[in-house]
Amino acid sequence: MTKRFHSVKKLPIWIAISAVVIIAGIILYALLGFNFATSSASVEVKFDALYKQETLQNFCEDAFKSAGLGYKLSSVSEERDPNTLGSTRNYLLVYTFDGDVAESSLASAVSAISSKIDSDTDFSTTAEASVSFHLISGENFYEATWRGAIALGVGAIVALVYIGFRFGIDSALAGLVSCVHDSLFALALLAIVRIPVYPYTPLLFAGLAVAFSLILWIVRSAKMREDFKDPSFAPLSAEEAVEESCAGSLTAVLFIAAAFAAMLILFGAIATEGLRLFMLPALIPLAASLYSSLLLAPAVYAPIKAKFDRIKTKQKRYVGKKKADSAQAE
Repeated sequence: MTKRFHSVKKLPIWIAISAVVIIAGIILYALLGFNFATSSASVEVKFDALYKQETLQNFCEDAFKSAGLGYKLSSVSEERDPNTLGSTRNYLLVYTFDGDVAESSLASAVSAISSKIDSDTDFSTTAEASVSFHLISGENFYEATWRGAIALGVGAIVALVYIGFRFGIDSALAGLVSCVHDSLFALALLAIVRIPVYPYTPLLFAGLAVAFSLILWIVRSAKMREDFKDPSFAPLSAEEAVEESCAGSLTAVLFIAAAFAAMLILFGAIATEGLRLFMLPALIPLAASLYSSLLLAPAVYAPIKAKFDRIKTKQKRYVGKKKADSAQAE
């Protein structure tokens, strides 16, 4: 057996790194808060090839000006047949607005544009056009996020109880420390990197960090439980045994983390804009839990295991002494 004795004894370094990140995150949060994504709005005009694009643009810009609105982006795209991907000769004109635009102003502008389209004597009898507006608000995720956070919290408690019964109280304590650390570390990273998120998702990201952390720690704990039964681990100190076993579960931990990352990136790439703003930032709690699982959690667990090992040794000595005294008395 090749002894690996590198990261476990560097607990002060991992604590210092975590402390710096968490303190920096707290300071930035106090000064700037999280980078919450604002709501956005758009006006969409669908029209066919018989309708002049320039005419529609004039209708829209006049209506926006009258309503006191200023758009930040406009685009025109041709709609394609979903079956053949061929041309439908239908087009979509989209105007995008800042998040603070008033819904009433948008509704007024859309009504004015519709009226102009209906009263356009040159095209109304032959051409077709329709106009609508859409609001995208992060507040729509509020109920789902807090319910999800509660579910993750309950799941974490159940998982910790399972770890305690399955792998020992020392593993459960290390898992608890890791959960608290990872939730704070993920929130700190979120405040530092300034990635736009919905107003209510930080709580859910903290819960995701706990979930990722527990999954990876269960993988670590299962491997250590198996390895510590091996007689070759008996001469090793607690630090050495943890280091050796964690080296054996490194591939599994990296594979699971990579699978989660690939899933988040894939769904983020194909999802709508609203879901993308949740999926991709979820890589932050995954990164926090991976850092903890690779470096911090094993280093935290080693001294806890050493303490429990000493307690077990004393108990064995006490039981052995008590049996010897009973034998002598008989």
